[in-house]
Amino acid sequence: MKKYNYALLVVLFLLGISSCKKSFLDRVPSDYINEAEVFGDINNAEGFLNNIYTAIPSWNYGAGNSYVTAAMTDEAKQRWANGAILFNTGAWNPSNFSPLGDDWTNAYAKVRACNIFLTNFDQIPEDPNVPGRKTRLKGEALMLRAFYHFVLFRGWGKIPIMNKPLSPATDGDAVFLKRSEYAEVVGFIESDLNAAMQNLPAKQDAGLWGRATKTICQAIKSRLFLYYASTLFNPANDAARWQKAAALSKEAMDAALAQGYTLEPKFVDAFLKYANTECIWGRNIGTGGGSGIDQVMQPLGYSGWTNCGPIQDFVDAFEMKNGLPIQDAASGWDPKHPYKDRDPRFYATVLYPGAKWKNRTINIYTNDKDNANEPGTNYWWRKYITESLNLANNSGGVNKSFSIFRTAELMLNYAEAQNEVAGADVNVYNAINPIRKRAGMPDIPAGLTKEQMREVIRHERRVELAFEGLRFWDVRRWKIAEVVDNKPVFGVNYTISSSNATDTTFTYFEAQKRVFDKTKHYFLPIPQSEIDKLNGKNPDFKQTEGW
Repeated sequence: MKKYNYALLVVLFLLGISSCKKSFLDRVPSDYINEAEVFGDINNAEGFLNNIYTAIPSWNYGAGNSYVTAAMTDEAKQRWANGAILFNTGAWNPSNFSPLGDDWTNAYAKVRACNIFLTNFDQIPEDPNVPGRKTRLKGEALMLRAFYHFVLFRGWGKIPIMNKPLSPATDGDAVFLKRSEYAEVVGFIESDLNAAMQNLPAKQDAGLWGRATKTICQAIKSRLFLYYASTLFNPANDAARWQKAAALSKEAMDAALAQGYTLEPKFVDAFLKYANTECIWGRNIGTGGGSGIDQVMQPLGYSGWTNCGPIQDFVDAFEMKNGLPIQDAASGWDPKHPYKDRDPRFYATVLYPGAKWKNRTINIYTNDKDNANEPGTNYWWRKYITESLNLANNSGGVNKSFSIFRTAELMLNYAEAQNEVAGADVNVYNAINPIRKRAGMPDIPAGLTKEQMREVIRHERRVELAFEGLRFWDVRRWKIAEVVDNKPVFGVNYTISSSNATDTTFTYFEAQKRVFDKTKHYFLPIPQSEIDKLNGKNPDFKQTEGW
């Protein structure tokens, strides 16, 4: 494991607390200060804590929940970036799997900072003007320590638990940690979250948007125990794990709804409104211009970079508006008009050839303005993208937020766990159908078996939570990545008859061959740079199996 220098205490970044219009997470660091000043003043201590938030996920976060993971699973393909290309072709290894390897380094750096804060907590004075402020800060540090351990757990499974700051100068061989079993890791995270909840409000005031809350802790527990109950971590299918996942997911869902985190009436507003009602924890991602998400994802003809586009298999996953899959002969799907009458979430998620966008039609004829002329897919993201934003002059945009947790996920978490516990009972239907109704889709058919409902839930997660950084982890915890991520992916081209403008022929080309090795790719390797630093001094610390 990486050994962090205790001198980090004297080079601390302070980040200011923002108004409700801009998250404090996005402020510029101020001057350096010394250790005594940090914990001897509550404002400085809070500034130290603010810096611990800086590695939580966003759309462009190096790994975890970013668009990069969409391109590393059956959602999208990245047009340029060695990380995703190496990953998809099976050429990655402990030395070259950036950006996913950044999760290890970033998470442990932030965990150490949490431990430094908690160790020095008693030195922090109370704020006479804001009762409970110090207590709240302790809760935030505990929640953040739990969250970063969860980030490590989902990627590496058995991980070293770091519950105090360690230094070779004072702790000797105690700095050499080993990887703990799943149950111990999950128990530690749960304990931190429970302790944090005792110190946090259920919801922060608008001026503290983005900071830890009791409701966020409950959302983390929902995701944590859903993963822990899933096949990757629970090969024996221990029913008690599913029961706990169902109970905690219902608790999280009910708590979120009670705090006003209700589904946005319009699906698209959950991604284009900054202060949307269902964002339980999120980050300000600005307007999307100037190297933002709009710039990175939009077609070339709109001054975009076309970096990451949906793949054909993902496009085909969207049902028809009548609720039938396009493969069903009764669905009404027309191969000459493949994008007609689809699930309304499709039009809010994908830009496709022939779509109207910013007052013109997207055109992918060879060498035309929107064709990338190199292996893309000729599909683009619509989710998170603001149509009024002019990238050429960066005008017409509005701030928007990226949700780390939102209410729809908690509803789907509960539906999945409850289905595994009791089958497709009324509670499962009641959790899924409001999400479909909001999208303009019919209810799930009555009378489904547990196995049928399991497939419905997986489908709903795929289309509802697309590009939110969850699919990459879902296909791993379900252990289906060896199927869905182990085959070629395709893009689209089309031609229009010179004699009949309505006669369109769509063809599909192979955009990339993908490889998934089920013997080792379900868990990530420890970055080789971290292994090298041990130089054989910690025999109890093992590389991930298979690597």
